[in-house]
Amino acid sequence: MIVKHEYITTDSDGKKTQHVDDITQLISRIEWSGSRLQAARRLAFDVVQDYRDPNLPNHPLDNGDTVYGYDEDGTLRFHGHIFHLERDVQASKVSVTAYDNLFILNKSKTTRKFTDMTPESITESVCNELGIETGNILATGTPVSFIAVRKSGYQIILMAYTEAAKQTKKKYALLMNGSKLDVVEKGTLIEDYEANGYTNVLNERFAESIENMVNQVVITDAEGNATGYQSEDDQIKKYGLIQDVYKTNPKANAQQEIESLLKGPDRTGTLDMLGDYRVVAPYSIAVQEQYFKGQFWIKSDSHIFENGMHTMKLELEFENIMTKEEAGANGG
Repeated sequence: MIVKHEYITTDSDGKKTQHVDDITQLISRIEWSGSRLQAARRLAFDVVQDYRDPNLPNHPLDNGDTVYGYDEDGTLRFHGHIFHLERDVQASKVSVTAYDNLFILNKSKTTRKFTDMTPESITESVCNELGIETGNILATGTPVSFIAVRKSGYQIILMAYTEAAKQTKKKYALLMNGSKLDVVEKGTLIEDYEANGYTNVLNERFAESIENMVNQVVITDAEGNATGYQSEDDQIKKYGLIQDVYKTNPKANAQQEIESLLKGPDRTGTLDMLGDYRVVAPYSIAVQEQYFKGQFWIKSDSHIFENGMHTMKLELEFENIMTKEEAGANGG
């Protein structure tokens, strides 16, 4: 990855000059990462710097400065700002942590009421208020209504798409494309890409646990009398009966509540691979390995650039899970 640093200097006459420096040669290791469970993608690296050494460039890195990450073909893969700096004089380095603009969208809060607005319109409105550019915003054509009280822009957009998902039965995700926000269909398969041990997989790890399994729910009325059961018969046959209880609540969606109690085996999988810039959360990939065969969803990705090599570690999910934000009746 090629890293560039943008900053502004002011001379003695007050004239401001914008600079964009390629600092890649001063960086030994770069980590570019993202996850379904976090809003923004992160770019972290150490820059060689020592004010005592006249032979080393002294780049004026500062919080708020803009950082760009490009692939070897010159395509912009990261556009963000420095949010954390740590200077180690003895080690002659500055550790830099930058996040893309979803970090800002996740930190900036507002209070809004939305009535019969589509998620795409809500996204445009919220981003306009909070100063975030928009790119390709997936259209749902589904009007939603809710109140958001002191919620971040990221939460509000997720609220809108969570409400729409109940009707469209699709899943959605937010990510930055350069400086612009995209909303995409969560879990979209990366075309013309396959993970397998003959070409790009370096190692695989797989774990399965039934410690938290629930494969049958007994349904009771308000007095605790059993009125029915919902079960996963195949799991009961294979693993034995593990039961929970659902007490009927007229104010809740009974089927959703019951399904939330049922829990199958917990499966986790990790692949260590040769790097590919396309392979990032929230997309999915095809895998042909001993313990992974079929389509899997990227929960998190960490791309490492070191010693001229690009490798990545992928945490995979066995189902397509959307990160949701439920809108309460009072927006709380």
